Amino acid sequence: RRRSFGIKAVLIGVVIIALLAGIGYAFFYAPWFKVTAITFEGLTDRHQNDVQKVIDNVLNRKVLGVSVRRDIFFIHSDSLAADLISQFSFIENVSIQKKYFHTLKISATERQAEGVWCFSSIATVPDCRYFDHGGVTFGQAIQSSGVLLLNVNDLRVVSASTSLATVDSRFLEAIQTVVPELISQDVKVKNITIPVGTYTEFDVLPDDAYLIKFSLDSDIKNQLDIFRIFRIQKMTNNTLRPQYIDLRFDGRVYY
Repeated sequence: RRRSFGIKAVLIGVVIIALLAGIGYAFFYAPWFKVTAITFEGLTDRHQNDVQKVIDNVLNRKVLGVSVRRDIFFIHSDSLAADLISQFSFIENVSIQKKYFHTLKISATERQAEGVWCFSSIATVPDCRYFDHGGVTFGQAIQSSGVLLLNVNDLRVVSASTSLATVDSRFLEAIQTVVPELISQDVKVKNITIPVGTYTEFDVLPDDAYLIKFSLDSDIKNQLDIFRIFRIQKMTNNTLRPQYIDLRFDGRVYY
């Protein structure tokens, strides 16, 4: 009986070892559960290439010389999605779906550029970046003026402690109020400038080549109403060609 029990114990041990070895081989060495394809949805071709490189680096990481991460069962979708969002500012949100047993589907939404915000620095060349409706910056842009994209030239010198991941929310909110109203008045905006050293003022340059001065210290909508009335009363017949129109003071307009 003791001999029979010993033989059974050895056989059970062999079976367990063989089973563990089979499981280890299936998960870590066999191609049965390896991710071999990555599909994309919602990303441009150029951005797909950038994201592909990051995912490949993650999948190819080894633990004790074994490529554990490439096995579809060991891929943490939420963690990988968080990595992509943290590394690529152009991604607004992303989800990763496992298509068993060899495919990862990356579905992403890219940020839509509302304009270009140029930050001034000690260097002679400004740092221009696209920004979305929420003020999050992404990608590098070229400083320009035009009506296709809103162009903001922030002439205040940024410091090393200033984050360029977002734009100044106070100015952005005011600008997003001003620009649509000016467009409704058939005034096309070329660019917007935030002067050096200011905390509350910004200038709008329309196609008509005169500056419109606004201030955060005064009610923005009231300033727009005053501008509308001023245009009707003074500029309808194109007889007045001012160098600037100053709306920074409550209930007044200077030109």
